[in-house]
Amino acid sequence: MTRFARLAAVAAGLTLLASPLAAQDKSKTIEGTLTLFEGQKFDGDSYRVEKDDPSLQHDFLVGSIAVHPGEVWELCDKPKFKGNCLTLSANETGIGKAMIKSVRVVKAKQ
Repeated sequence: MTRFARLAAVAAGLTLLASPLAAQDKSKTIEGTLTLFEGQKFDGDSYRVEKDDPSLQHDFLVGSIAVHPGEVWELCDKPKFKGNCLTLSANETGIGKAMIKSVRVVKAKQ
């Protein structure tokens, strides 16, 4: 199963057709942060995560995720880093509507 398919299945419980990863867009990322977007093309409401968060408090389904180049984040569909988790090291778009409930830094940019 591809990384895209795992994320879609993990976070949304859906089986979706894979779409290519978005090219890294530095204008959408800030070093040391992860940004969750409601829209599938880095648009709509957004929620910026600046540190490990075991219980995200956003109230929308995630459609795209901006990861700063060189960083790696783990996203889980349950609070406290439980449930199904996936590690991302690049921007992700077209994931449908995923619910992400906890995130943490795996590797900071060096």
